Amino acid sequence: MKKLTFRNATIDILTQKKEELALPKSLTGVLTLGDKGMRFEEAVRRARTKPNVKLYDGDYCSLVHMQNGKYQVHMKHIDASDSIDRNQLAFNIYYELLEAFKIID
Repeated sequence: MKKLTFRNATIDILTQKKEELALPKSLTGVLTLGDKGMRFEEAVRRARTKPNVKLYDGDYCSLVHMQNGKYQVHMKHIDASDSIDRNQLAFNIYYELLEAFKIID
């Protein structure tokens, strides 16, 4: 790695906020070396996405309200071994879905 030293250099700094920088401050961005000097541009910080709100959390499924206004049903892992009565399992899932959909109304 080669080290470069620039003495008496002027750096133009472009930040995301219009307020003046309070020094010392650490910024993330890109430093460009050009014919007219140096320019530092602060990177755009990504906003965290809001988590989808879980409206219902049951034994077999959960109901989530998506950011686009729609609802989504998430099924949980089911042990469908031979020892489980599949008709009873299907009824339990159906009953949970009915309980979850009551929250929407």
